[in-house]
Amino acid sequence: MASIGTTGRPHATLSRVAALALFLSMAAFWGWAFLIYDAPGNPDRLEDRSWVATADQRCSLMALAVGDLPAAADSASPAHRADVLDDATDLLDQLVADLRSMDGGTTDDLVLVAGWFDDWDIYLADRRFHAQRLRTEGDVRPYLTALPSGAGSHVERMNGFARVNDMEGCLDPGDL
Repeated sequence: MASIGTTGRPHATLSRVAALALFLSMAAFWGWAFLIYDAPGNPDRLEDRSWVATADQRCSLMALAVGDLPAAADSASPAHRADVLDDATDLLDQLVADLRSMDGGTTDDLVLVAGWFDDWDIYLADRRFHAQRLRTEGDVRPYLTALPSGAGSHVERMNGFARVNDMEGCLDPGDL
């Protein structure tokens, strides 16, 4: 006759062994996760930090130039506001062209930055459309093109990319 253990239940020992094995494997996993594993970081983070620093400097200078334009509240009419918006958009368009001409970046960086520029292009078109609407419809709210997923706008993604890469000067100017 086989021994059934001190508890009188043959499965009690097996359950304890299984629970101990589960506990030890979970402890080993979390020990590895917190002490050994080196997470890859944000996939949108650019590797070439010198490109990032130069881009942020150029963006900051352009942000100052846009900031020197009259504020929306100071516009005498929606048409005047549209003229100022066009001037600001021209400056931003020049900035994007300047950033596109910069050398540097890894192959992966170039792919990420190209997507960022695509978002900028859509945002600049949204700004031009808003200026047109100000002239034809009067004092209206801007429309921002939504992402294909419907989860936010291109400007939100564009700003998120700038923040992830410590390019605070490259955020949209917030003048819409």
